[in-house]
Amino acid sequence: MKNLKIVQAYDLPGNPDADSVYELLPKDFSQSYYDERTDRNIGWITREEQEMLKNSVVGIAGCGGMGGALAQILLRLGIGEIRIADCESFDISNINRQFAANRTTVGKSKAFETARLMRNIAEDTRIVVYPMGIRKDMAEHFASGCHSIIDEIEFWELAPAIILHRAARSANVDIFGCNTSGFGTHLFRFTPSSMAIEEAFGVTFEEAERIDSDRRNSKLSVPEMEKLTKKLLLIVAPEIKNQNPDEFPEIWRRLFIEGKAPIISTNPSFATGFVADHVLLHLLSRLGYKNNAIPIPPMPGYAYLDARKICAVVVNEKWW
Repeated sequence: MKNLKIVQAYDLPGNPDADSVYELLPKDFSQSYYDERTDRNIGWITREEQEMLKNSVVGIAGCGGMGGALAQILLRLGIGEIRIADCESFDISNINRQFAANRTTVGKSKAFETARLMRNIAEDTRIVVYPMGIRKDMAEHFASGCHSIIDEIEFWELAPAIILHRAARSANVDIFGCNTSGFGTHLFRFTPSSMAIEEAFGVTFEEAERIDSDRRNSKLSVPEMEKLTKKLLLIVAPEIKNQNPDEFPEIWRRLFIEGKAPIISTNPSFATGFVADHVLLHLLSRLGYKNNAIPIPPMPGYAYLDARKICAVVVNEKWW
């Protein structure tokens, strides 16, 4: 973190530096404007609670199908500081589901383009942009001071996920992880005292780095890729075990042969609403917010919603 270059500005420059962190400061903050733009929240929450949200910090690792949408949802909610991290650029296949993916942003930084669109929605929020993604040299800076973190790192990226979770544990911050799984979504909550992601993956950090490198360099054979994918699916999408593999055979071919996870365009918005609500409830709990919400059990527990089957499941740690 010592060599991390941090640039404070009100807007991103035309050609921002991909190795710098950009802190976009609130522009001409007006309490009356903020109160009006968040007014429709009031009733479900109080003005005091809305003010607490204004003073909250949420980190989002990954600006893809769910991360980018979550960033704009939390911005509209009135979160005072939102941190976003992603090292990837948009490609054409992202257009089917990702918030900032369109014909003009293909080939451009997911983090920067997401931040630009967020700035067009509202300028009274502090947006911190990490275009290098989650790395050892910035993870502490990313996690420190957060009240909640959302893990939307790419499915196969093991090492960055471990780096993020280690930083969150050191900062004593809960992490919510949510995904799209067909027409359903799993929601996990990692706490400083819950099962760690390294234990869930069953690998050391050094092993995770090697696996990531082999996968990126196409050194994993089809059987090895299939074994890795099946293992990860049982961890991040345990309800997959109840799916009939013969129902959607093309899914499995794409996963094992192409190394691509099919994602139907309609599901990320379904999943982001689910996790965003629970992040909100988690933040409000700091003020003793009274509600009848069913808590998300800490990892290895999880919650699952399925739109196609119209079902909801909360699973405690015994499944593991």
